[in-house]
Amino acid sequence: MKIPVSLILLLVSSFLLAPARGFAQSGRVKAEAPAPDTRPAQALYEEANSYVSKQYAEFNRQKLAFDPKLEENTRREQKDLAARNGATLGARAPLKGADLYYLGLLYHLADNSDRTLDSMRGFLADKPALELAQTARSVIVVHALKKDLLPEAERTLADYAQQELQNTQERYGMERLVADAFFKQKDYERTATHAVEMFKAAKLLATKKIDPPKRDEMLSKSMMFLSEAYLKLKKKDAAIAAVDELRRLALALPSGNLYKLAILRLWNLDPKTDPHTRDDGGALPSGKPPEIVAKEWIDQQPTKLADLRGRVVLLDFWAPWCGPCRITFPKLKSWYENYKDKGLVILGVTNYYGNVDGHSVTPTQETAYLREFKRKNHLPYGVAVASSSANDLNYGVFSIPMSFLIDRRGNVRFISVGASETETTALSKMIKKLVDEPAGGTDTETGKRGDTEKKN
Repeated sequence: MKIPVSLILLLVSSFLLAPARGFAQSGRVKAEAPAPDTRPAQALYEEANSYVSKQYAEFNRQKLAFDPKLEENTRREQKDLAARNGATLGARAPLKGADLYYLGLLYHLADNSDRTLDSMRGFLADKPALELAQTARSVIVVHALKKDLLPEAERTLADYAQQELQNTQERYGMERLVADAFFKQKDYERTATHAVEMFKAAKLLATKKIDPPKRDEMLSKSMMFLSEAYLKLKKKDAAIAAVDELRRLALALPSGNLYKLAILRLWNLDPKTDPHTRDDGGALPSGKPPEIVAKEWIDQQPTKLADLRGRVVLLDFWAPWCGPCRITFPKLKSWYENYKDKGLVILGVTNYYGNVDGHSVTPTQETAYLREFKRKNHLPYGVAVASSSANDLNYGVFSIPMSFLIDRRGNVRFISVGASETETTALSKMIKKLVDEPAGGTDTETGKRGDTEKKN
């Protein structure tokens, strides 16, 4: 059994201290004071800051299973180390410049708000370099809110926002904390002000490489703060407009998960509204939807969405074990037969799950099963099978069935979530609308409309 590092240190300390006390009592040996820790402030901070990652690396080397208690102990040990190093550094007073900055970061790790604020306030008073100053401001916002110093938090955030150098994710986090604090105080005007800034930051982050679930969480949280603040201010139209902007953004990304959240919120704001009747005409401020990643194509030549420009494409995310997915099969077959000659292409999108009817299978066996499943269910369109969750992440698909309808210009115009009659009826109407729209959507690079579908 591995002995925790903290226990080893405790045992070693006890061993070293006991003889010293004995010798002092006998008068034979005088204990020597430990040498002072003269490491630079930055080294003291980095030791504490890297403690958790180093411990986790050691746990992984020992192949230890995840244990919440072990994690809790490791975090507590980091806080204790940060507090000790903070005391060591603080004893060198008076401190100034970067020493004060690292002292503030140490007390930040130790979760000592009073000393963190004192250190960072002193650091900023010396008008330091902008990058360190911005980090100091973000730390002050966190701890000022912990101490219920909302005016100082908002004032510091305003100073941060005035600087050209900003970390967008850091800005989002501060705006969220301040918006939440004002909401708890029922100051909905200030909540809305900071929720708007949250939304701006979240939208900017959405244009960068960011984990889709995290992206959707930030966007939806911004929308919820903003729409709820507007409701409290009796500005229902503004609340609906904010959510509808999120719906349009979900189409542009695209993200089925975000679209679902926006639709549910619209219905919550106005039960009489029908979000499915909204159509943005494809005028979306975004690039084209991601290409489909597939390990295997069944009854379909490998194809790219770019090659299908000029046609209407329905991407249906499904799985053979999904009951609601099977409910949609008759509709899908009907749409295909009715509109294939008008330019509709349907692509089924699924994954290898390594399991069929409770039995483990190889990809080859699962491919054979999918071919037979497709034949038995008389699915007349091709299927793309992925060996990872890449398509699900790229399209924000966290529940199935889910369908994405792409117009002739390559824009996602509609997302259908689930297999309800309301969903399939709305999707049917939108398919008809898009196939009736003028073509004129040929690929500008090749001039081809692309027809790679294999007939069954």
